[in-house]
Amino acid sequence: MKGLILKDLYLTLKYCRAFLVIVVVFIGVSFFNDDSTFLSTFSIFYPCIIAGMIPSTLYSYDEREKWCTYSATLPVSKAQFVSSKYIIGLFSAITIIIFTAIVQAFKMLNTTFIPMDYLSIIAFIIAVCLVAPSVFMPFMFKFGAEKGRIIYYVVIGAACALFAIFSVNQGSIFILDNIFVISAICIGAAVIYISSWLLSISFYKNREI
Repeated sequence: MKGLILKDLYLTLKYCRAFLVIVVVFIGVSFFNDDSTFLSTFSIFYPCIIAGMIPSTLYSYDEREKWCTYSATLPVSKAQFVSSKYIIGLFSAITIIIFTAIVQAFKMLNTTFIPMDYLSIIAFIIAVCLVAPSVFMPFMFKFGAEKGRIIYYVVIGAACALFAIFSVNQGSIFILDNIFVISAICIGAAVIYISSWLLSISFYKNREI
């Protein structure tokens, strides 16, 4: 397992460096834009979307280089192979959450820091970082990287449309005033991610490589 994670980390550094630039740019945009605008909403969540693309990108390279077939000759189980992608996805999500949380904290300190508003934003960021890849990754491990990517684009398109509608009609979609709801969002996102993880393992075990 440790070797698989190291392999994926090396591939991430080699092939996904452009993602880092995009993430930095959009996190910067979110700092300088008003929360009530769609651009600010999109710039906050787009890095989460990028984080969700990293596991699928790595899996695409594995498929293209026939590594999935090669791994069958190694002492590596299909469950470990799937788990390595979910762990990398989790690392990516945590990194995005930490950096976005820091930037949003500085942004609010420059105006008025309201703890519940801040926690609401972080809860939504956690939800998007975990739920978006959870939806498409089981499809990816069942049908392959290309079909899984199509599902991902559909999910992201629908999410962006919802954000646009809420941003126009409701102003900020982030603000919640109940700590139990905020906690439920975070816990629910974690449960969905773990359930997706287990489902992907089940799909991949039954798939002929």
